[in-house]
Amino acid sequence: MPTFYKRKGTSGRGEWTEDGLKNAVRAVEEKKMGVNAAASAFGIPKTTLKRRLKSQNFDKGSMGKSSLLGIENEKKIVGHIKKLQSRGFTPTRDSVRSMAYYLAENLKLKHNFSHEKKQAGYDWLSSFLARNPELSIRQSEGVSLARVKGLNKTVVKEYFELLKNVIESNGLIDKPGNIFNMDETGLQLNNKPGKVVALKGSKNVTSVTSGEKGETISVLACVNGEGTFLPPFCIMKGKNLKQEFCDGLPPGAEVKMSPKSGYVNSEFFFYWLKTHFTTRKPAGKVLLLLDGHTSHTSCIEMLEFADENNILLMSIPPHTSHWLQPLDRAFFKSLKMNFYSACSNFIVNNPSRKITRLQFGTLLSIAWGKSANVDNGVSGFRTCGIIPLEAERIPDYAFLSESTDSKPPEATVDPVDTLEGVAEPGSMDSPAPSNETFEKSKDRPSPEKVTPSKILDKIHPVPSISGLQPLKKRKIQFSSTVLSSPENISALKKKKGEKELELKMKEEKKKVREEKKKEKEVKNKFRKEKKKTQQAMRNVREGENADKQVREKRVRKKKELTSSSESEDFDSDIICDNDDSDWDENQCVWCKEDYNEGKEGEDWIKCVTCSLWSHETCSRFENKCENCGKKESKNNSL
Repeated sequence: MPTFYKRKGTSGRGEWTEDGLKNAVRAVEEKKMGVNAAASAFGIPKTTLKRRLKSQNFDKGSMGKSSLLGIENEKKIVGHIKKLQSRGFTPTRDSVRSMAYYLAENLKLKHNFSHEKKQAGYDWLSSFLARNPELSIRQSEGVSLARVKGLNKTVVKEYFELLKNVIESNGLIDKPGNIFNMDETGLQLNNKPGKVVALKGSKNVTSVTSGEKGETISVLACVNGEGTFLPPFCIMKGKNLKQEFCDGLPPGAEVKMSPKSGYVNSEFFFYWLKTHFTTRKPAGKVLLLLDGHTSHTSCIEMLEFADENNILLMSIPPHTSHWLQPLDRAFFKSLKMNFYSACSNFIVNNPSRKITRLQFGTLLSIAWGKSANVDNGVSGFRTCGIIPLEAERIPDYAFLSESTDSKPPEATVDPVDTLEGVAEPGSMDSPAPSNETFEKSKDRPSPEKVTPSKILDKIHPVPSISGLQPLKKRKIQFSSTVLSSPENISALKKKKGEKELELKMKEEKKKVREEKKKEKEVKNKFRKEKKKTQQAMRNVREGENADKQVREKRVRKKKELTSSSESEDFDSDIICDNDDSDWDENQCVWCKEDYNEGKEGEDWIKCVTCSLWSHETCSRFENKCENCGKKESKNNSL
């Protein structure tokens, strides 16, 4: 925090007022009093009055050293902060400190800001906030991009026109008890620590909680324009409902179990509409306002039931519940605050116990009793402009998308002028321009004058969300609708029929794809088996070829030995005697291997001369055994 010097002594320096100075000047100028008499009468120092009369400056101003940026430049920063806030991009403290630094650098002002961090100090920020009391440090609330783009004046105008038409056409004017709002919220079985009183300077301030994260239980709330609340309807995740879960609940409340999740779906909403709402609604037509969640809009049976029981279901525009839904505006925040406060008290009184479903009913009763009162109910409908019907209740600053998209175009700053106007960090004095630079500057048009506002727009420009889109693209409803109207029910039936037809076509296409897939699998299986068989045959053939090569080598060796040792006389005496009783016709005439003992699939040939059998590899001659082939070759050579 900055330190402020306090003058010692009881001197009245600077205690006079600006109004007193103006009155004293008026009295002197009208010659009603002299200077000394006017100074004494209005409490103005004589020298001050004489100096102000001479300079004609009648503003008191501030005493002491002035701010580094000057009053006017600080006002520009204040205006830029307001503009950013109106767009939904309120700057942080560090952003404001950076603005001050770069503004001083661009304007070439002498300052003692940090060149390393490129920011002004915390002392300057504290003094800046003290000099501008219209600014303060606030905790901002996050708003999704979908909500910013969803809430616009066109949508809100159409919503209020439809609401007015529904109220007037169904005779609900001056009947606040027949206009209801329903919504759900989630409560966690855990206490949330808030701000506490602790020792100053403590490094670690803790608060005991029931667990890291508690179970979430959905609570349906409903209220009418008179501030009357219906009993809450709670949904827990699970299958089996124990009676202990209902202990301590507010009168008329009910708990239901959901096997899949603890959130509201079409089934639970239809059950609540039949058992809770219809049995407690007043006679005649009633209007039930709710958000456009699919659990409220997709069940045709539920919409038909509402139409039969004079219940007008009307949805508010999507992503606008934070401004147009009474329960969101005036009830749920109070309910959660009181519920978590009750949880904290339970933990303090029972430090060794954990908050479970068994304590939920009692804790909800405490919070419900404090929050579900007439003031909160009536306030919600009033602030949303429903009762009484006033669209002007939604202020202009709620439409962030309107202020962003309709912002004026940014002032263009000449790049050369910007470079010349920006001072380098740490250097306040720039060298004088040379004659060459001066001559070049004559040829170009004079740039637009750089002002503090333009510098701030360049330092911290106002973001535009007009071109941005949410990450999740969903098919959303673009305006409010009377859900239980016959037209909407007919449209839903038609849409359902088209969807069923589309699903049927998809199923048929899926079956065709599956059949094709099966056929392809069969073909692939056959192809693999065929490929496997071919590979096996190829392996057998390769093995046979290997054996054949071995036998050929062996036969070739035998032939070489035989040809080298035999004589011409021996060759001439070679005969093939078919009548030899010792010869077995199943043997190879050359290698004497028996056919039954040989390799399966091996090729044999029958000699056309002697009609004896031999391996194909044991003969070099076509359709002849080795012996007959040699004899014929010898005879031919003679």
